[in-house]
Amino acid sequence: MSWRNPVIASPLEHSRGLTAVKPGLRSYGAPVGILMIERIQSPGVRPFIPGDVGNASTWGVPVRYKTVSGLNVPRLFGPNARELEPVIISAAKELVQEGAQLITCNCGYSVKFQNVLRGALNVPVFLSSLLLAPFLVRMLPHEKSLGIILASSSSLSNDMLEAAGLPEDIGPNVVVAGLDEAPAFNAAWVTAKGDLDVGAVEAEVVEAAVKLVDERPDVGMILLECGDLPPYAASVQKATGLPVFDYTSLINFFIGGLTRRPFVGIT
Repeated sequence: MSWRNPVIASPLEHSRGLTAVKPGLRSYGAPVGILMIERIQSPGVRPFIPGDVGNASTWGVPVRYKTVSGLNVPRLFGPNARELEPVIISAAKELVQEGAQLITCNCGYSVKFQNVLRGALNVPVFLSSLLLAPFLVRMLPHEKSLGIILASSSSLSNDMLEAAGLPEDIGPNVVVAGLDEAPAFNAAWVTAKGDLDVGAVEAEVVEAAVKLVDERPDVGMILLECGDLPPYAASVQKATGLPVFDYTSLINFFIGGLTRRPFVGIT
């Protein structure tokens, strides 16, 4: 019996099989389109650090960004956010025309626009890590709960829960904790009245997670809602010993579906 080397396609041949020519696209190879909210104008220094949705080095593939005019924290957290639907749809369509195969956003509260964008686009839409919540709950044993850490629990609305696939009464298997009273986090990302103090924000996020688990020992997983929280996921996991999920979890899951490789093993 003789061994034969498997026939492996060249990189060029492989790419020809995976890349569909789409007339009108302005570019190829950057499949993730990220809508960015406008930053409040202030003198503070608030960089998007590695792990943040707004830092391109967070991702394993090239991404493209587009700031949505008029979309900022006060508008997004306020009662009239839906007035911005036309401009958000327009910005998302531009990203798709530029080659984006997934539309996401750097703020989880943009989930308010999840359904309207799904109806307006021909690519998948993932505007908030809250969309992972129903899936994670169904993974957990019946006696376990999902803990969600939010930028602002007081701003969590029923329409956001509905858009994420959660019931208005989220029930005993989902427990939320907000960073409403976290001064360093709010100074950097909500009120924009200060610099980003990475160490202080990390401590606040970890403290919120530990407190949540102490109060609810049944919590079996943690979901970080805000797009600025993934940089602290490893610290939260180390402090709680629990699986931790965030924006990067589902975006990287989608990227994995776009970049499948042949299995090569021993036959």
